[in-house]
Amino acid sequence: MTADAMSRAEVDDALRAAGAGVLSLTDGAETYAVPEAFGYDGEHVYFQFVYGADSDKMAFVETTDIATLTVFTERPARSVIVRGRLQPVGDEDADVAMRAIAANADIPTVDVSLDADPDALEFDLYRLVPEERSGRTFGVAPAVDI
Repeated sequence: MTADAMSRAEVDDALRAAGAGVLSLTDGAETYAVPEAFGYDGEHVYFQFVYGADSDKMAFVETTDIATLTVFTERPARSVIVRGRLQPVGDEDADVAMRAIAANADIPTVDVSLDADPDALEFDLYRLVPEERSGRTFGVAPAVDI
């Protein structure tokens, strides 16, 4: 299998096309990886976190210094990694975040919590401020005659 680095434009295109990935968080000792829908505006990755009162996700959000978002596809085979700090989105930027989420997030169609009453769930907007972005495309290595 071959692997080639993606350009920044290809990484941006992949993030806009994906709409969902795996967000990895840590408390310094344990890791927590959760599938999340997201929006991407070419600068930041935006999330609308939905959670209950005893949310593991939000506990890890509070303790994570650098978060990692991983996005991958099989056809074409490629992966993108974005690393950076998570920040709450203030009211002044909520419209930007919601526009990005509406433009390309894959919104889940299932309940986010098995036990919580939907009326007890909270919704907060966060953004991942990229410090690193990288991507790889994968192909089949050419056959070698022996």
